[in-house]
Amino acid sequence: MINIIIVIFQIIFIVGLVAFWIYFFLVENKNPERTEVYRVFEKSFVIADLGFALPCSILSIYGILTEQKLGFFFSVVLGSAIIFLFLMDFCYNLQQGTYKKRDFDTILEIVLNIYCAIFGPLYILFGWFNL
Repeated sequence: MINIIIVIFQIIFIVGLVAFWIYFFLVENKNPERTEVYRVFEKSFVIADLGFALPCSILSIYGILTEQKLGFFFSVVLGSAIIFLFLMDFCYNLQQGTYKKRDFDTILEIVLNIYCAIFGPLYILFGWFNL
């Protein structure tokens, strides 16, 4: 049962990740209200997100569903990647005063940060104890 729950949350991660990058490049990247600092910071995550965290999540899901050890291994790798991305994002948001704002983007940022802070360690523990 826990395997299915982990898979569901990793699918949510994939959907959210892909949706974010589509939204970023179609909307946020062209938004004149967004600073150049914000755009450069976000663009620095493209390869880490789509080139590393996304494939790790896909491999983890595949391995968990097919009951292969690689699923649990990639759950650990994904968890560590999510923690790193969270810490980078958290530091940026603190430095830029993002958390002081009261708008929809800030709420989304906080939700994303909470997801990463909770599920990064959870994926590591899940994978580690199932290897």
